[in-house]
Amino acid sequence: MSSGFWLAHCLLTTPRARKGFNLLSMLGAHKDVAMDGTRDRNIFGAFALMIGDDIVRASSSRAPEAGPAASALALLAHKPGLSIRMLAVGVGLSHAGAVRLVDRLATEGLIERREHSTDGRTRSLYLTRAGKIASDKVLASRDQVIAEGLSILKPRELKILCDIAERVLRSRLESLEQSYRICRLCCYEGCTNCPIDAELLERGVDRENDDDG
Repeated sequence: MSSGFWLAHCLLTTPRARKGFNLLSMLGAHKDVAMDGTRDRNIFGAFALMIGDDIVRASSSRAPEAGPAASALALLAHKPGLSIRMLAVGVGLSHAGAVRLVDRLATEGLIERREHSTDGRTRSLYLTRAGKIASDKVLASRDQVIAEGLSILKPRELKILCDIAERVLRSRLESLEQSYRICRLCCYEGCTNCPIDAELLERGVDRENDDDG
């Protein structure tokens, strides 16, 4: 027996040594868990980016122009009467950028400005009939690409994924303003029990009747 093997044998057969070895094993197991956690986050991140890129590509392909136009049309279908300020927050533009976007969409006959119900200085935004048709096309293309991306899942798996997503959405929601950003490409008619609305209501905020909309 070699001296190295004999030393290892002695170290691992004494009670104190075995206790130390078990501690090292536990540390190793903890390291494995951490590595698995990183891998899981990587996989989920790649999944989210893949689906997100598909959504942006599909919805933009049916919008009158690239960029946030698709989100603007979908968001106004979701929340008619939205102010330019809140539309800017929802689609990720500066106020000036949102004004220019609305100008272009209004010129194309997709959006119209109306007087605000309570604030004469503010204009409320609504889709025209042509704008509603354009919005429906955007949302249909979005829904199709999501359905295709999740088609590999069984109904029970999809329900579990949706339950988890709902928990994350509610826990990560920060404000009314962010809620429009989150829901900017949602089909509101198909979301009869919106978790974002439910979470806002629990916090005392009624997005449906919010005057800044």
